[in-house]
Amino acid sequence: MGKEDTGRLLSKVAKFVRNPLKDWSELDAQESVSSDNGYSREMLKEMIERRQRNDFVRRREFDMLRKLRQREAAGGAPEGAAAISSFNMSTSGKSEGRALTLKKIDEIEEQMSQQWWKGRGPNGEAPTAAPGQEGAPSDEALAEHRARAYADTEPGVAPPAQQPASDAVPMAAVTAREPSGLEDAAIRFAQGDDAATEGLLLQMTAPASPQADHNDVWRALLDFYRVTGDAEKFGAASTRYAQRLKRPGPEWVSLRSLARDAQAGFDALPASAAPEVSAPPQPQADWHCPEVLSRASLGELTRALAAAGPVWEMDWSALAAIEPDAAPPLRALFNHWADSPVQLRFGGTDQLLAVLSQAAPTGDRDVDVAWWQLRMAVLRAVHEPDMYELAALNYCITYEVSPPPWVDPRGSYAQLDDGVAAAAEVAPAAPSRAALVGQLSGDCRPLLQRLDAELTQALMPAVSCAALLRVDLEAARALIDWVAAHEERGLRVEFVDVHRLVATFFHVVGITDHANVIVRSK
Repeated sequence: MGKEDTGRLLSKVAKFVRNPLKDWSELDAQESVSSDNGYSREMLKEMIERRQRNDFVRRREFDMLRKLRQREAAGGAPEGAAAISSFNMSTSGKSEGRALTLKKIDEIEEQMSQQWWKGRGPNGEAPTAAPGQEGAPSDEALAEHRARAYADTEPGVAPPAQQPASDAVPMAAVTAREPSGLEDAAIRFAQGDDAATEGLLLQMTAPASPQADHNDVWRALLDFYRVTGDAEKFGAASTRYAQRLKRPGPEWVSLRSLARDAQAGFDALPASAAPEVSAPPQPQADWHCPEVLSRASLGELTRALAAAGPVWEMDWSALAAIEPDAAPPLRALFNHWADSPVQLRFGGTDQLLAVLSQAAPTGDRDVDVAWWQLRMAVLRAVHEPDMYELAALNYCITYEVSPPPWVDPRGSYAQLDDGVAAAAEVAPAAPSRAALVGQLSGDCRPLLQRLDAELTQALMPAVSCAALLRVDLEAARALIDWVAAHEERGLRVEFVDVHRLVATFFHVVGITDHANVIVRSK
């Protein structure tokens, strides 16, 4: 027996001593298995260590990326971004480039997630559409979908939106419509049911109504009282309108009186009389401001208002300058008016504000503060909160002190020009122009024939409705035929100064499809 065999035998005996329960023939097989198990354990250990190293590196990278994004969101400059080994953001090493790249990565991830969710059902399941069915996308659609999902993006630029399958409605085709309740009120008004009309309008202007802030609904109620001649209800509704919408109410004008006067003018006019153009009415006021306002002029103002009625009318159109010693008492006068329940009517308000704006320039600290205080007092008295806030801001910039806050005036205010314009509205209804006057009911073809005679030479036929009170359904049918016939000849009739109930009724019956209807502005 050689040395090698003796060594193997002794090694085998040693193994048998360590494993006495093993069979003698299994000792060699155990050695080979042990060597294989040792190798497998080494491989497994190495894999575990490699995975641990990878997990450590990945966690460190994500921690650095998270910190970088947090600093970027907080507005700070990213620090330590160069330590990220796996995200080589920029070869230049500048933080701005790395931030842009991070944004680009975020947008790509967001696009991918959006595209993934768009292809899912409501519970996250994928759609199952068999090939050939209508819902199954084609290969070209899938290719375009993938290209759009993985297209290059620019930081801060949203991905292009997909076009809808149906054609989009152009914005020009979308028209503003009146509230349905206002249309119902206009129909009741055309039928002569004034009680139902007033009830519907009062219901829509109630504080809890969803149309309580709709300007046209309030103006329709005020026009209704103008038609019926109820000045008391008009005044109460105008006050509620001013309080609700924070704007001055319109001036009282009796449309019934306008229609009566205009009809009397038509009856007195001979058929062969030539049309005449009346001169515009001049504003009537209790006091007219002189070109240069002085303290003596303020004394005349107070005496004129003492002899005036409940409505104080003042015309400031001729004002060119205010003497310095008149500014403080004039400021006190305007503050008194704003704090008192008085009714003010001003003409030439823009001229008054222009003079005060020149007297109180922004940024000039040498200007007496009384001019700024006078300017803000006037703006408060004429119910101009927006202009007041702007003037207060300029006052703060100029003097670096807090301006007086806005306080709602107790009285009412309206332009004196509104009354002049209301009187001027009689002129469109005068015989010198084509006009509709009073109430149109039944067969109105003779009236329309007269309008044709007056509009024979008119390239743009316009019909004044300043004195038009009401139009019933039969008369509306005749008007539709009349305006449609003019439209076929290339002439589009224009109805001007129409009050809101009639204008809404014109819209309901379809007259606005063939003619222009302009609502009265006063």
